[in-house]
Amino acid sequence: MKKFPLIIICYLLLSSCITSRLPYFGETPKHPGRYPAFTVKDSLKGYLDKDRACYDVTFYDLNLTLDPGHKKLGGKVTICFRALEAMKTLRFDLYKNLKIYSIDFSGKPLSFSRNDMAVYTEFPYSLEPGKDYSITVSYGGSPLKARKPPWRGGIVWEKDKSGNPWIGVTCETEGGSIWFPCKDHLSDEPDSVRLHMTVPMGLQVISNGIRESHISLPGKETYTWSTHYPINIYNITFYAGKYEHIADTLTMPGGILNLDYYVLPENLETARKHFRQVKDVINIYSDAYGEYPWIREGFKLVEGPFEGMEHQTAIAYGSGYQDLPWLGGDYIIVHETAHEWWGNAVSVSDFSDIWLQEGFATYSELVFAERIKGYDTSLIYANYWLAATVKNKFPVVGPANVSYWDYRDGDVYGKGALILHTIRNILNDSTLFFNLLQTFYSEHAAKSHVTTADFKELLERMTGKNWDKFFEAYLYSRKVPILKWYYGSYDYGSETGKGNGQSVPFVAAKWVNVPDGFSMPVTLKCQNSDLAETINVTTGAKIFYLKKFSFCDKLSCNAKRSYFTAEISAEIFSEAMQEQDAPENKPVDIIAGTFGQ
Repeated sequence: MKKFPLIIICYLLLSSCITSRLPYFGETPKHPGRYPAFTVKDSLKGYLDKDRACYDVTFYDLNLTLDPGHKKLGGKVTICFRALEAMKTLRFDLYKNLKIYSIDFSGKPLSFSRNDMAVYTEFPYSLEPGKDYSITVSYGGSPLKARKPPWRGGIVWEKDKSGNPWIGVTCETEGGSIWFPCKDHLSDEPDSVRLHMTVPMGLQVISNGIRESHISLPGKETYTWSTHYPINIYNITFYAGKYEHIADTLTMPGGILNLDYYVLPENLETARKHFRQVKDVINIYSDAYGEYPWIREGFKLVEGPFEGMEHQTAIAYGSGYQDLPWLGGDYIIVHETAHEWWGNAVSVSDFSDIWLQEGFATYSELVFAERIKGYDTSLIYANYWLAATVKNKFPVVGPANVSYWDYRDGDVYGKGALILHTIRNILNDSTLFFNLLQTFYSEHAAKSHVTTADFKELLERMTGKNWDKFFEAYLYSRKVPILKWYYGSYDYGSETGKGNGQSVPFVAAKWVNVPDGFSMPVTLKCQNSDLAETINVTTGAKIFYLKKFSFCDKLSCNAKRSYFTAEISAEIFSEAMQEQDAPENKPVDIIAGTFGQ
């Protein structure tokens, strides 16, 4: 075996990798989490069966009455759709606590049956593929009350400080069928929606898109709102209350964007000042990803009786007009506005891939912090706000076709964001990284639904490299990648026969907790100088000679806060020595590591 000279000096106690001092930045719990035992009911909700796959919804026309006094809602909903194949049976969805009075087709009643939330109706003849049809459902009752909005959704029946009704709906995981009949699957977004809602006199109704009309009749008010962009089913919404209105505009390359804020009267002046940050948020995201997607229908913040929700063009706001110091803005405004790009425009078809919405929106917080507070502050935000929330109990990509997402597992937010941050660090090219996000947005915004495979395909297309092992490690495994490393120096001159006694630092390193074949670059930075070197670490232990360094008493291996943890290990040095002694292995000089090579 090839031996190092005896004058090797090991500075184990003086060397330092930042991540090793922050255990909350990445630990794998001993015991994994457990998914629930999925039932037929879960598949009924999450699986796109033949009676839902056979048609595509083009338009919902909701004509409803809201009764705050009795906490009831009902009316008629017309579902316009295009038959995708010959069909005699159609399934739509409505929670079973809401009663169906009738289903009409071409002026005639249809028979129907119910299986939990699924409603099956039979047509008198086979509908032709490619043709447009409609049914009208009359229904009503007491919709499910939200138990912990917005995470456990339903209708929120509250009153403002003056005793006026203050009502909203949040239903991301429950689905739109919690309050109106619809094809309740993420894969089918209507091209447009119209909501006519009648409420007691004095109340206002705010919804998605543009207000078409407001009619006052004795004892009641009717508001009509419409959106003419595709919209996912849980984003169709309404708010009812006594609101004050603040109007503003933002000039953008594509035109004038109307900004409308609806707030409770006592918060009018506070909101007028606090919401000034909206323009910065929209401008930053437009620059980072592409122009605001719904410019014809504006941007609204609506004070709601729960913390927040990304309802398309009508975001629920309820965080108390507070800014986060490390973020440089209001968390709800910064996060929920990002969903107009990631979630509302670029949408998933199954909750198994929800990180593509929540992780991208959470990463947008880092983008905002970087632009407002500076890059170093954004790293503090990543370290102490995002990483501290990650649990690593489950993989980021979850089970498909069962409409499953447990809000208590927040890894799709924080870990999803840190995965994107890690990809940016691997690329080591912010221009390329944001080109990647802009391309992902432009290729999929309001056109199609995305999967994790779609994002991986684009990443490989734009980098020319294979990312299989990275996605396997970071998205399909719950384990945190661990960098096993060891730092020291040796007499390089003596080893090469030059006899000058030059002491050269080295690092022995390899990845564990990752699949075989995984590799990822690590940037080593001497904290008392500007020197930095990048090595490409694999699952095989290697020794890297840092010939540009004089010895550092503190060597940082993760200054840009990629998501991994690090452990100093003398065994890695011995292992690397053994591997280096093999005939096919030569001593490795400093490598400007590039992922995938």
